[in-house]
Amino acid sequence: MNTNIIKISALSFLAAGQIALANDTLNDKNLTVDEITYLQEEETTSLDIDTEAYLPEDFNPYASPANVLHVSYIDEADVVELGFDTRKYLPEGFNPYRCEFDIHSIEYIDETDLFELDFDTRQYLPENFDANIGR
Repeated sequence: MNTNIIKISALSFLAAGQIALANDTLNDKNLTVDEITYLQEEETTSLDIDTEAYLPEDFNPYASPANVLHVSYIDEADVVELGFDTRKYLPEGFNPYRCEFDIHSIEYIDETDLFELDFDTRQYLPENFDANIGR
């Protein structure tokens, strides 16, 4: 029985020593972010064509057309039949030719405008109600 206790004690002592050495090794190394090497996979996409050769010199895909008459429409002969009715999958009133969202079309409410609520709010509040209490 004493030999089992001695063996267990020795193993415990060795394990504690290994843990202490491991902690010392970790504490001795003060890493900075610059010392960490990151492996990053490079994403390369090659279209193998020069797209600029097919576009006008001043092409901007995000610009709205200045004149609707300058927009090139698809000729009916070039229309591709998909084999199903696309209107089922589009929102009501969808128009692919609609002009982009116009920020000037938003109607803003002026802060100085006063509103008449057309009803007496005192009917819906408790007696002696004071909104300024607690400020």
